[in-house]
Amino acid sequence: MKDIAKLDPKNYTKLYLNGEYVAAKSTDTYSLKNPKDNSLVVENIPIAGAEDVEAAVKYAEAAYRGEWGKFTALQRTECFHRLVALLEDQLIPVLTLDSLTSGNPTSLIPTREKNYIKNSLLYYAGWTDKQKGDYYPADDGFVKLVCHEPLGVCAAINPYNAPVALLIVKAAACLATGNVLIVKPSEKTPLGSLAVAPLFEQAGFPKGVLQVVTGAGSTGALLAEHMRIRKISFTGSIATGKKVQEMAAKSNLKRVTLELGGKSPAVVFEDANLDNALTWTINAILARSGQVCVAASRVYVQKGIAEEFVKRYVEKMRAAAGDLGDPQDVSVKLGPLVDESQFERVKGMVERGKNEAELVVGGVQYGSTGCYMEPTVFLNPKADAEILRNEIFGPVSILKTFETEEEVLRMANDTEYGLMSGVFTRDVSRALRVASLLDSGVVGINCVSYLSMQVPFGGRKQSGIGREAGEYALREYTEPKTILINMAA
Repeated sequence: MKDIAKLDPKNYTKLYLNGEYVAAKSTDTYSLKNPKDNSLVVENIPIAGAEDVEAAVKYAEAAYRGEWGKFTALQRTECFHRLVALLEDQLIPVLTLDSLTSGNPTSLIPTREKNYIKNSLLYYAGWTDKQKGDYYPADDGFVKLVCHEPLGVCAAINPYNAPVALLIVKAAACLATGNVLIVKPSEKTPLGSLAVAPLFEQAGFPKGVLQVVTGAGSTGALLAEHMRIRKISFTGSIATGKKVQEMAAKSNLKRVTLELGGKSPAVVFEDANLDNALTWTINAILARSGQVCVAASRVYVQKGIAEEFVKRYVEKMRAAAGDLGDPQDVSVKLGPLVDESQFERVKGMVERGKNEAELVVGGVQYGSTGCYMEPTVFLNPKADAEILRNEIFGPVSILKTFETEEEVLRMANDTEYGLMSGVFTRDVSRALRVASLLDSGVVGINCVSYLSMQVPFGGRKQSGIGREAGEYALREYTEPKTILINMAA
């Protein structure tokens, strides 16, 4: 394994363009801190400007028209397999580096992170030669052929909570279909994305196929409005997603995929396996300290079991405070929020929430330094409570009781979010009925906040448009072309 100490943050203060780390043309920079103690990690991270983005696009176009465009499907598959082999040794150092600014516990790397990344690459490695089209007979004198062609230069704007995993997921579908990709990681967590990028060339992908530009919203805007980028995949907030879609429309009508977060409900009926429901709902709010778009932040519990469920849920959330600690310690399960601004945002919502609901556990900072928030639970908030209506993106959950199926469906669906939901019951008919009526892109039965690479992931309503993962993601990166053959010519 590569020595972790060699991944020095100071080595990642450049852009990654055309297979090389290069100094940005822009002179604007910023610094990064470690959220466990707010100590300085690295200075002079570049904020890519118009010249830098234009250079990335030119390199991407050259790669798309050049050697990469001549790769066979089998050659692309071989690149994916070599990348998986490289990551077997390199991923722990890369994600350990990323942990310095994300606060993600390094204990997640060998299991949750590694498996998700590896499975994504292996899944799409098998799709490179399966981009089948359609044939329609000449019943009208014309044979009709339909094929699916790559879009060309694509861009990904990623969030701070899982930057390397999302880089891989988006790159896998994008490159499997023959496109090229420019990645802008969150300004809060760019290091791992910069560190993993050279592994693509080592795996055999030509230079320029995958590039990384760093920066804040201004850099993302340059990608969204660029006239020669043909598709953009954005993961982040609703407000920013709307701006991305607007800029995409005003520029060249580039295709847009948006995954914009959630306020995911978990519905626990009286006949549910309580141990199972508790395990899933607790894990679903504590993963990455609640900084997960599919976090089960609203838990609806039927009144017949409410007393027991709430008691056990609160006990587990209180005990979880003991799992908080140094994210670079592999024995620690829970880390801090990503930075001071996010900590203050969550803290402010919690403070306001104390006037909107009953606070039953947590609600305070953990320790005296760093961006740690104790796991927090509110009970039965007002219908218009901010903590009930808006995404918090922290280890804060809402418990609310209900009596009937109709009542809980009305409450669960009364939101502009529609990303993930869960239903817990032993009644198969009820499970399927409620799953069909929950207004979300993904529904778990006796599970929640779980993703599979084999099936599409995305939201309804303001949780986004388009899909990542599964076969459906391939169509987000291809354009159908119809060919008409005049049989009478």
